[in-house]
Amino acid sequence: MNEFRTTFNPDEDAAASDQPRQSAGFTQFGHQFVPPKALSERHVACVFLLDISGSMVRNDAIGKLNAGMVKFKNHMQNDEQIADVVDVAVVTFGEKVTLVQDWTPASEMSAPVLTANGRTPLGEALKLGLEMIEKRKEVYRSNGTPYFRPWIFCITDGQPTDDCYSISLKLKEAEDAKKLIARCVCVENDPNFSKKEIYKIFNPGRILKLEGLDFSGLFEFVSSSLAAVSQSTPGQEKINVQAPHTVTMDI
Repeated sequence: MNEFRTTFNPDEDAAASDQPRQSAGFTQFGHQFVPPKALSERHVACVFLLDISGSMVRNDAIGKLNAGMVKFKNHMQNDEQIADVVDVAVVTFGEKVTLVQDWTPASEMSAPVLTANGRTPLGEALKLGLEMIEKRKEVYRSNGTPYFRPWIFCITDGQPTDDCYSISLKLKEAEDAKKLIARCVCVENDPNFSKKEIYKIFNPGRILKLEGLDFSGLFEFVSSSLAAVSQSTPGQEKINVQAPHTVTMDI
């Protein structure tokens, strides 16, 4: 087993403003209604950027990705302590970039059924991911909800087919300013996958490698990591999460 260390801090700019609406014992939180208690608890948001390009057909990688998302959903929803404080959005990129699921508490998320087709427009997906992060922060601020640094969690098995230069600068600027954490998992599925461009986009310490298409192990690791962050003490700099042997730092 590998020991993966996750560093995080809450954003400094979370602040209260407008009062949230109440409805039948629940409070409006973005497009959802959640228990009022969840508004005062510290949240962590994660937007998944999922590669569904044509190469994901190989070795039924897309089927294993679907199964991994189901496992992630079940794991999050079976933990009452975190189900309402971990917020999830899902963006796919293949034939086009699609917002498959807008922000929702993990308690209300659905596991998408994805099919593989098209190219790998990662740059456009990252642009949408950054927009989604800002959108969720606005909800936190308007409700006075504290939060940890949001996550962008990208999974891809191929090099980008669009221009990523300008968005990579914005991504690195946001990370340097401690506004978010962006990770990329390189799936070992396409023998022609060159990671050269990935290393231009993501910080090297944030790039992981997934062996054997072990999406089940990957999503168990992600759900455990998000749970650990959401239940940690503000100001704590590091948490330790055990990763399966199939998930390693790509060095």
